[in-house]
Amino acid sequence: MNQYSRRVNQALQFLNEQIVPAEVVTRLAAQLGVSARQAARYVRAAQQRSSPLPIPETKVVFTVKLPTRLIRQVRRAAHVQGRSISDWVAHALEEQLRVSQRHG
Repeated sequence: MNQYSRRVNQALQFLNEQIVPAEVVTRLAAQLGVSARQAARYVRAAQQRSSPLPIPETKVVFTVKLPTRLIRQVRRAAHVQGRSISDWVAHALEEQLRVSQRHG
């Protein structure tokens, strides 16, 4: 998603400079080393936006050992909320850190 957002934003920047879409496709294909077809997809996505896409924060793997019972609860809670396990855990950790900072 990070790469996609950056590429759509680059297309949007070119379009905002009043460069015609066909030229934006050519420039993106050359700059990014992608096909004209893929560059055109980025341009179409950019044309539907009035502001840049947010650039998601980079994520890395962080392995922890948890009791099986807790893992089942986390999976269930994430599923019920329609979120990925990673997203659910990140939210729970951020909330716990906010609480800890208020009290510590």
